[in-house]
Amino acid sequence: MARSAEEVPAALESAIREAQSYFGYGDVYLERYLPAPKHIEVQVLAEAPGRTLWLGARDCSLQRRHQKLVEETPPAGFAELVPAMGQAALDVANACGYVNAGTVEFLLDPGDRQFYFLEVNARLQVEHTVTEEVHGLDLVAAQIRIAAGAPLGFEQGDLLPGGILRPRGHAIECRINAEDPAKGFLPTPGRIARYQEPGGPGIRVDSGFGEGDEIPPAYDSLIAKVVAWAPTREDARRRMLRALEEFVIEGIPTTMPAHKILLGSPQFVDGTYTTRTAEGGALEMLRGPTVPAPADTSGRRWEPVVLMIEGSAVRLWHPAMAASAAAGSTARRGSGQGSVVAPMHGTIIKVLVRPGDVVESGDAVAILEAMKMETQLTAAVGGTVKAVEVETGDIVESGRIVAVIE
Repeated sequence: MARSAEEVPAALESAIREAQSYFGYGDVYLERYLPAPKHIEVQVLAEAPGRTLWLGARDCSLQRRHQKLVEETPPAGFAELVPAMGQAALDVANACGYVNAGTVEFLLDPGDRQFYFLEVNARLQVEHTVTEEVHGLDLVAAQIRIAAGAPLGFEQGDLLPGGILRPRGHAIECRINAEDPAKGFLPTPGRIARYQEPGGPGIRVDSGFGEGDEIPPAYDSLIAKVVAWAPTREDARRRMLRALEEFVIEGIPTTMPAHKILLGSPQFVDGTYTTRTAEGGALEMLRGPTVPAPADTSGRRWEPVVLMIEGSAVRLWHPAMAASAAAGSTARRGSGQGSVVAPMHGTIIKVLVRPGDVVESGDAVAILEAMKMETQLTAAVGGTVKAVEVETGDIVESGRIVAVIE
């Protein structure tokens, strides 16, 4: 997002870099920015060109860094718009001769209640599970039937109210990620010391990990998906909260504390949450109380590293870090020098400074990529860059010195 003309070059460069990295080409386009929209998507199945079916809509608005945390179906509060979105999804898919399972995504402005095309994901998505639960369908099997050229065995009328596969009840999914919400959702790869899944009526868990498994740093941070189904939305919400309380994952931080807070928030209860809710202060209690930074041997105060995430400064400070911070304070800052360190394992995708450059506190020094997310590493102090210890393409471990500022 560019808030002004001055921000366009850096934003454009970042978008092009992501496009080239993940899709092999750097074509990008401009679109209108909606400050606090709903993210609504429609599931489609197309067994042949021009023969597309739509299967309800999902609200995927609870996000961090534009990546989804919670999804539910049907969307709360916008039922009258869903048929129009479904028709728009059919129009898009049929216009391009789409064949496959897929998702047509929209952004909805809660103020004027207008929706805008966002993108088509030409595949099944993580949250396809909630659609499966309310329609009683296996979407993976449906995708395989389409690929094999076999008929789906049902029509659009079967999926609408009154049909044999009509939507029933409500479903919510929480993505359990190896991330620490108390530190701005920083990825936390590592070994799972204990793992115990929840159960009970209406609870489903899809996971590829178990006790003793290693969450690698090079891939998506998703550990498991917890899905709760119930006859009503409120019952599904309560079932999910119970499941989150029962789910045991030890050895690495996860997003479950954030899920519990978000599902209990007034915005989620009444369905008014948007894509800005999770990062708009709803999770402030996870950051813990402010504590003074420990002093080093010279009496100076150690200042935490600051990350710029989506334009917001996130201080890497938490009471649980006090001991390690004190032990490493001399190495990180002493005798008028400040070190910018990597907060996690990742790849340096761009170095933004050279020795001799003058920087201010908060200036970006390098860009680190970890678990599909870019993080700007910024200077905690102003001064002159004395040394740059990394190059573009370097793989760094947590705590690695990136640059030294004098």
